[in-house]
Amino acid sequence: MIHAHVPDAPDADAPVPVLLYHLQVLFRHYPYLLLQGRGSCGKTLALCCPGDDLECSGGKRPFKGPIKEIMDYETIIGLRYLRSKRKEVFISFTTWIAVAGIAIGVMAIIVVIAVMTGFQEEIRARILGINPHVLVMDLDGEIRNPGELVEKVKKVKGVTQAFPFTAFQAMAQNNKQFTGVAVKGINPRDAQFLSKLIKNGSVDALQQKGAVLIGKELAKHLGLFPGDSFTVMVPYGGFSPMGSMPETMKARVGGIFETGMYEIDNTLVVMSLADVEAAMGIGAIGIEIKLVDEYKAGELKWTILGALGRNYFAKTWMEMNRNLFSALKLEKLAMFIILALIILVASFNIISSLIMTVMEKKKDIAILKSIGAKRRSIMKIFMMEGITIGVIGALFGSVTGYILCAVIKNTKLIRLPEDVYYITTLPAKISIIDVALIALVTTVICVLSTIYPSYKASKIDPVETLRYE
Repeated sequence: MIHAHVPDAPDADAPVPVLLYHLQVLFRHYPYLLLQGRGSCGKTLALCCPGDDLECSGGKRPFKGPIKEIMDYETIIGLRYLRSKRKEVFISFTTWIAVAGIAIGVMAIIVVIAVMTGFQEEIRARILGINPHVLVMDLDGEIRNPGELVEKVKKVKGVTQAFPFTAFQAMAQNNKQFTGVAVKGINPRDAQFLSKLIKNGSVDALQQKGAVLIGKELAKHLGLFPGDSFTVMVPYGGFSPMGSMPETMKARVGGIFETGMYEIDNTLVVMSLADVEAAMGIGAIGIEIKLVDEYKAGELKWTILGALGRNYFAKTWMEMNRNLFSALKLEKLAMFIILALIILVASFNIISSLIMTVMEKKKDIAILKSIGAKRRSIMKIFMMEGITIGVIGALFGSVTGYILCAVIKNTKLIRLPEDVYYITTLPAKISIIDVALIALVTTVICVLSTIYPSYKASKIDPVETLRYE
C-alpha cells in the first residue's frame, strides 16, 4: 500500500489557488498518472499506481471508489485548452477557423487529385480500347510474311492477341463534304475487339466486300448512316506516265463505333485488309499485339523482339502516348503543390491560435513550471493542441472530399466539350496512395506549425509571470 500524504486543503480565502493545490499533489507523487476517485476525507483527487491503495493523511480509512486511468496530464491540458470559456470565445473561434482551413485544403486536394487520376485512367482505358499494347513493325517497311510472325508472337507468354494491319492517310468525301481520315486495314476475324464499341451496325460487316467501320463524329460530319456509301481518295495511290495519280474507291458504311475520344472518332476508318490490298496494293506494315497486363508492355516488348529477330522494332502504348501521359503527370503534381499551399496558409491559423492561447495561458504555464513541469511537457501540451486541430481538420476534409468525389463520379453532372477534351464527362477516382500522401503532408505541416508557439510557451519565466499575480 502507498501512503500519499495529501497537503491540507487551502482555505477559501487562502492566496494559493485551489488549482495549484491539486497540481502540487499531482506532481509531488506520480506526475505521469492521473486517477479519479473519492477518499474518506472528502478529497476528490487521488494519485496512485494501478492496483495500489491510497490513504488520506489522517490514515483513518483506505481509499475507496472507482480508480480510472485517464491519460498523461499534458494531453489532458492540451485538449482542455481547445474548449473555450466565455472570456476565451475569440480564441475558440480562431481554432475553428484553423480546423475549417485545414478541412477545406484537404478536401480540395483530394477532389482535384481524384479528378486528375480519374481523367488519366479514363484516357488510358479509351486509348487501349482501340490501340494496341505493343506495335511491331519491319525496318524495311512492308511485312512479307505476317502469318509466320503472328504465330511467333502468340507463343510469347503474356500475349492474348496478335494480328497484322496496314494504315495510310486518305480523304473521305460524301456529296460536298470532305475531310481527312486515317484508314486502318485489319482482317475481319481480328476486329472482334471493336464489337463493344459499335453503336450502329455490326463489326461482322467487315466480312462483306467494300464495307468499312467509321467513327461516330466522322459519320456525323459526312452525314453517313449504316448502309450509306462514300468515296475514299488516296492522293498518291497510283502511278501513270504523268507521275503519281490519286486513287479512289467506293466504301459502304457497315458500322459506326464510338471510342469516346474525339480525335479517333472523327478520323478513323477501319477497312478489311483484303480490300486494301486489292484496291491499293498495300500489304501489312506491322503487327498489333494485345497483352494480359498492359503495364508489362515495356518488359514484353524485348521478349517479342527477341523471338522475331533483328529486322524489327517495337513501340509500347506508353511510348506512343508518352507526351500525353507526361503532361498529365506533370499537371497532377503541379495541382498538388498549388493546392498544398491552402493547407500551408491554414497552418498559419494554427500558429496564430496557439500564440493567442499561450498569451492567455501564461499564468497556467508559470504555475505548471513552478511545481516541476519540464519544458518538454509544456511543448507537448501546445503541440498536442495544434496536432489535434490538424487531425480533426484532415479527417473532416477527407470525409467531405470522398463524398464530393462520389457525387462527381456517380451523377456525371459536369459535362466537358468533346472537341476539346478526350472525354465527355468529368471522372473521379480516389487512390489510397494519394489520400495517404495528402494525409501525411497535412500532418507534417500541422506538426511543424506547432513548434514555434510551443517553444515560446516553454521559454516563459514563471518568476516574472507570477511576480504580480
